[in-house]
Amino acid sequence: SNFNNNNNNNNIDADLIKGREIWHSMLPQKDKLKASLPVHWGEEVLATSKCTALELAVDSAYFARASAVMDLALELKGALKPEEGSGSETTASECSNNNGMTEEERLLRQKSDLDALNIALDMGMLQKKCHDALDIVQTRACRVERKCEDGVQWGPPLRILAPIFDFINHGSSRDGAAEGSANARFGIENDRMCDTRDARLVVRAARDIDEGEEVLIDYGDSARPAWRCLTSYGFVPDYDVSSEAYEDEDGRNVENVAELWMNGLRFEVDPHSVPFDLVEVAAAQAMFDDSVDEGDDAEDGEGGAFTPSIARAIAKRATAAAFNLITEPEMVDSEEDWDSPELVTAASLAALLRWSQHKVLLAFAENLNLFSSSEQA
Repeated sequence: SNFNNNNNNNNIDADLIKGREIWHSMLPQKDKLKASLPVHWGEEVLATSKCTALELAVDSAYFARASAVMDLALELKGALKPEEGSGSETTASECSNNNGMTEEERLLRQKSDLDALNIALDMGMLQKKCHDALDIVQTRACRVERKCEDGVQWGPPLRILAPIFDFINHGSSRDGAAEGSANARFGIENDRMCDTRDARLVVRAARDIDEGEEVLIDYGDSARPAWRCLTSYGFVPDYDVSSEAYEDEDGRNVENVAELWMNGLRFEVDPHSVPFDLVEVAAAQAMFDDSVDEGDDAEDGEGGAFTPSIARAIAKRATAAAFNLITEPEMVDSEEDWDSPELVTAASLAALLRWSQHKVLLAFAENLNLFSSSEQA
């Protein structure tokens, strides 16, 4: 019986090792993954995104990442560095196959082992490995709530990196069977307070899934809006600008959000709502220029009222901003090698983000013009 149990355990261990090897072989290339994450972009590349929210997020993430990497690298160096007088240098050599070696060959092997150890202890190398590890964790871990059967949360959310599960792609929160919408959900099941022995990470269909259809899950708030998804996961989602499915507590569509600057102030807009502060700024500006048509009432725009003329003024500004996003940024005296594969990847993602913001602003402007026409009809 013990012999059979040992065989079973050995088979399980072998399967786990094989599974880890397969999973590891399917992970993205380190340099390509690094190039896809804005936290690693240089200032010139970041500026091509024309997204202030992304730049602010990267500034914040950069310093947090640098601190974490330094702490991890120091811990690794302490764990790898042999203690003085421990005889680790000799042990490392003795672990090699010394059978048949001459003294000179043995010394050369020992020197090679020590050189390898010194390279591993190099802080620059350790920090690079820590960055690579954090890139994997950042882009492939998921956040799950810990709840009882009655739905009450009993503990802090968990960050889980689950091989194979991490290959499931993101789908938007649009309802129904629309292309690109999430068709599955995930969570921890059998997770009882202070007892996680039977806990399992489970993926279940949220609706009928056709044969051959890709399984998609919603990555949550870390994937909304598009600039945050790029910051978190290294890709720009293709959200439907006509969708109103996902709204925050204020009723705003947070999947499709774009920046709009007006009179030196930054606003976040979506196709289906207009920030009140933006209306006030546009109304104030209308009192000092000719953005309000001459045929409008004298009181049009007073007190921040959202009138057809104010809607047209905002739409005009949004349209101009939208077309500015699809003009290629000028690179004057650039020191970057824009032909390198890494920079091509980063610049392509920055361009995709600009295109995403462009579509949101155009939809926003179109709806404002429709509102203006309907109010004047």
